Amino acid sequence: MFASIQKVNQWLHHPDIAKLILRVGFGVLFLLHGIHKVEDGTAFIQGLFVDLGLPAWFAYAVYLGEVVAPIMLIVGVFSRFAGLIIFGTGIVVMGLMHRDNFFALTDVGSWIAEDIAVYMIAALTVTFLGSGKYALMRD
Repeated sequence: MFASIQKVNQWLHHPDIAKLILRVGFGVLFLLHGIHKVEDGTAFIQGLFVDLGLPAWFAYAVYLGEVVAPIMLIVGVFSRFAGLIIFGTGIVVMGLMHRDNFFALTDVGSWIAEDIAVYMIAALTVTFLGSGKYALMRD
């Protein structure tokens, strides 16, 4: 039995492919948020910053965090740095979108900020793992 499990483990041991899947899958999913901002603009985000007494132009940083950094992940250029940028973007999203309901749960019992938290966890994972072998610029 353990020999069979060991064979499966050996067969599935491909850390560079796992890094590629994580980088590209996560990068594409996060980039979709950025494409939405490119198409529809940042007016909503600007309003959130203004509500906090901050300049509206802070919202333009979303293009770095949701367009540039995901593209960096997808192609594998400065992946660790891109992960940090996305993690920082997640912190800003938490502050803007969930500051009043951070500890709340949805109607189905999930954490209200679960979606951005999952993205932040993936971003930190890429930050610590690096790009892997299948990247334009390995780190």
